[in-house]
Amino acid sequence: MEKSQAKWKTILKNYKFSIILLMGVVVGALLGVFLGEKAGVLQPLADIFLNMVFCLIVPVVFVSIANSIANMGNLKKLGKVLGVFFAVVVGGGIITSALGIIAVQIFDPAKGVSVVFDEAVDAGNTSLNLVNLFTTSDFVDLLSINNMMALIVFAILFGISVACIGEKGKPVVTLFEALSEALGKMVSIVMFYAPVGIACYFATLIGKTGSQIIGSVARMSVIYVGFCILFFVAFGIIMPFLGGGKEGLCRYWKEIWLPAATAAGSCSSTACIPLNLLASKKMGIPDEVSSLVIPLGASMHKNGVIAVQIVKIAFLLGVFHMEMGPQEMVKAVLVAVISGIIVGTIPSGGFIGEMFICTAFGFPTTVIPVIVIMGTLTDPFCTMVSVSGDPALAMLVAKIVEGRDWVKAKVFTPAEV
Repeated sequence: MEKSQAKWKTILKNYKFSIILLMGVVVGALLGVFLGEKAGVLQPLADIFLNMVFCLIVPVVFVSIANSIANMGNLKKLGKVLGVFFAVVVGGGIITSALGIIAVQIFDPAKGVSVVFDEAVDAGNTSLNLVNLFTTSDFVDLLSINNMMALIVFAILFGISVACIGEKGKPVVTLFEALSEALGKMVSIVMFYAPVGIACYFATLIGKTGSQIIGSVARMSVIYVGFCILFFVAFGIIMPFLGGGKEGLCRYWKEIWLPAATAAGSCSSTACIPLNLLASKKMGIPDEVSSLVIPLGASMHKNGVIAVQIVKIAFLLGVFHMEMGPQEMVKAVLVAVISGIIVGTIPSGGFIGEMFICTAFGFPTTVIPVIVIMGTLTDPFCTMVSVSGDPALAMLVAKIVEGRDWVKAKVFTPAEV
C-alpha cells in the first residue's frame, strides 16, 4: 500500500506542471464557451505570454544553432545531422501526405457541400521567391521572426565560421555557451506564467471561433481534426520508440505537453522553439542535436501543414467536381511537402500555402477565403501536430548520429534546467 502511494506521489510530482497546464487549457476552453466573444477581455493576458516568448525566439535560435555548430568541431558530424534531418523530413512528409490522401478518400471533405465560385479552374504555374525565403538584404531584418529561415541560414554559416578558425574562436564559443545557459534559464522563468497565458489563449480562441464551425468548412474541419488527433498519438508513439525505445517513449510523453499545449494555444511553431528546446533537454536529447533539429524543425518539419494541405486540395477538387486521380495525387503530395517546408511559422502564416495550392492546381483565388477559414479553425491542431513532432524527430536523429546509447545520458530535472 505504501509503495503504491509513493508511486502515485512520484507520478504526480513528475507530471505536476503538465497537469496544471492541461487544467489551464480546460479552464480556458470552458471560459471561452461560457463567455463567448466577451472572453476577448482576456486577450491582453494571453498576449503578454506570447510576446515574452516571441522576444526570446531570435536570440534563442541564433545562439543555440551557432553554439551547437561551433562546439561540434567535427563538421562531418554536422553534415550527418543535417543530412539525416532533411531525409527524415522529406520521407516523413511523403508518408504523411499518403496517409492524408487515404483519409480523404475514405471521408470526402467536400461531400454535401454546395459552394459556387464565379471563376473556373485554370492551369497555373507555381512561383515562389526562394531568394527572399532564405536570405535578406539587410542584417537588421534577421532580427524579425518573419525571416526565420534567413536567420537559421545565417546562424549555420556563423557557427561553421567559428568552428573553422579553431583556437581563435574559443572566446566566441565560451560567450555563446554562457548566453545559451542564460537564455535557457530565462525561458524557464517565463514558463511559470505559461498556464495563465495558455488558459487565456484558449478562452479567446474558443470565444471567437466556437460559433463559426458551420457551413461549408464544417465537415472538412472535423475530418482534419480527427486525422490530427490520431496522427499525434501514432507519431508520438512510433518515432520516440524508434529513437529511444521504451525509455525514450516515456520521456517524450512526460515532457511534450508544454510545447503541445502552447502550440495549440498560440498557433505558432516559432513561439514553441524555446519550449521544445527546454523539453528536449529534459528528455535527455544531446544539445548538439536538439539545438539544430528543433529550430530547423519549427521552420521545415510541419506534418500538420502537410496534412491540412491535402485536405484543402481534396475539398477544392470535390467542389469543382474534379477527380483525385494518380496525377493529382502526385501533385498534391509535392504541394503538401513543399508547403510543409516553406510556409510561415507564425499565426496565419500559411497564406502562402493557399496561394501555392491555387497556382499549382489552377484554382481561382476566390477560393482562398474559404480555405483560410478552415485553416484558421483547425490551426491549433495543425500547429500542435507540427510542434510535437520535432522532439520525436530529434530523438531519431540522436540515435542515428550518436548511437542508441544516447538515451543513457543524464536526464535534467526542472530545477537543473
